Amino acid sequence: MTTERGTKGERRVRLYEAGKPGIITTALVDWARALLAAAAVLAIGELIDQAIAGESAGPALVWLAVTLLIRGILSTFPSISSVKTAIEVERDLRGKVLEAALVVGPNSDKRTGRILTQATEGVEAVGALAGTFLPQLLTGMSIPLLLSIFVAILDWPTALVLLALLPTIPLLLRMLESRFASVTARYRETADELSARFLDGIQGLKTLKTLGFEREYGHRIADEAERLRAETMRLLRVNQLALLLVDSLFTLGTVVAAASMAALRLTAGAITTGEAVAIIMLGVMMIEPLARIGRFFYVGAIGRASAKQIKELVSLKSGKASATTSQDVTAGSLCFDRVSYSYPDGTMAVDDVSFAVEPGEVVGLIGPSGAGKTTLAHLALGLLEPLDGSVAVGGATTLVPQRPFLFHGSIAENLRVAKPEATDEELWSVLEASDLAETIRRRPRQLDTAVGERGLQLSGGEAQRLAIARALLVDAAIVVLDEPTSNVDLESEARLKRAMAEVARGRTMLIIAHRRSTIAGVDRALLIERGRVARTMSGQDARAFMTTNSETTS
Repeated sequence: MTTERGTKGERRVRLYEAGKPGIITTALVDWARALLAAAAVLAIGELIDQAIAGESAGPALVWLAVTLLIRGILSTFPSISSVKTAIEVERDLRGKVLEAALVVGPNSDKRTGRILTQATEGVEAVGALAGTFLPQLLTGMSIPLLLSIFVAILDWPTALVLLALLPTIPLLLRMLESRFASVTARYRETADELSARFLDGIQGLKTLKTLGFEREYGHRIADEAERLRAETMRLLRVNQLALLLVDSLFTLGTVVAAASMAALRLTAGAITTGEAVAIIMLGVMMIEPLARIGRFFYVGAIGRASAKQIKELVSLKSGKASATTSQDVTAGSLCFDRVSYSYPDGTMAVDDVSFAVEPGEVVGLIGPSGAGKTTLAHLALGLLEPLDGSVAVGGATTLVPQRPFLFHGSIAENLRVAKPEATDEELWSVLEASDLAETIRRRPRQLDTAVGERGLQLSGGEAQRLAIARALLVDAAIVVLDEPTSNVDLESEARLKRAMAEVARGRTMLIIAHRRSTIAGVDRALLIERGRVARTMSGQDARAFMTTNSETTS
């Protein structure tokens, strides 16, 4: 496969796309239930008038029974649909968040704990927004209008009075919206900060203990938790204020208005007793959809605050270029064409870089720390997208990093991250190639040997060779090596070099080197300084250069 990565325009981020069918379906069912309830109320009014007149109530009773039966059947649907809609939105959003994190992660200023919170609590809040609040907002604004039609059928002056009261709740909630927005924004910010700090503490627990800082760090987490509690209480207070206003001003006012108008119109002889009762019942029914908006307004507020955060994260990915097929790139080749990239703070990491790597060529990247070597490697791997220019890659790429990440699990599980369907024979084959098979066979559980949290049950050399085995399993045309021998002893380095030689067979290699020994055997090297290619030299010249400039290339 050949791909070309370059800049493109930002795409619109759609957070509720997966939940749209469920939202619409829930609204349709709620409308149907409201219409059936209104029809049942008219039937009740008719029954009252027939009872007063001493007439037969058979047809009205049948109509009432049918409408209530159908409405009862439909009553369970909204809750089921709400849960399903939330699940669909959460599944879609978690994929978007993960995809965005993979794109912006390597050089992002986003803390891992914050992204984790957005992928869990934040996504769940948006799911609740889509599954619960949005359908109720849609029906809450429309169902009272539908019910006012039935009131108008009975008595249009009363319908006009009730319609005049309907904007009260939206206006009240609008008045509270800015207050809700600021409180929920602080709530989400505090929750994200607590999660990020807690994750940092767990990951750095060994460092905290060795420095004797664990108690102080625990106090900081406790302070953050207290701030979250305070923000939660502020959010609840604002929500209770909204409920108070809805219940006292709107609910009570609408009931009083409906009852008063019904009494006045009944006294005037404009409506019957049954119609007066029906008007009061319809008035109460008009309150409920709008009152639900008030009761669940906090769900909408938290959901919107979370949606804003997730949209910002996903937009970072959406603003990046997507890979597009290019038929002009030779398999195994790599071409940078006037590529630039800057860090989130605006610092230029790569500045107008152009170079090409031929299929099967081994090229070293040398230069001082912070010169942009790793950023170039991440651009080649597609972990970053260029700000300007394009990166043409002829085939799949894989990385053997300086400090490989191993997942909690077994040797086999870590290898199968690269190829889930790999057989045990294939796993032993790549372990042989990476000079690790003999070591693993001596372990009691062999392929089922646990590597521990972040691979801590393996030595540094073993972890590196396992990463090389994993890279071999990918069978990529282009392999990027990020100084894999920098953190091991001389014996492990020799074994790693044998494994790296196996990786190099028939593949294009891009090696980030900090030591002279790492670039032994490279065809040529690029000297990277301040994000630019300062010089291209042969492998022999590069080794000589690193010998005389050891301080500047470390």
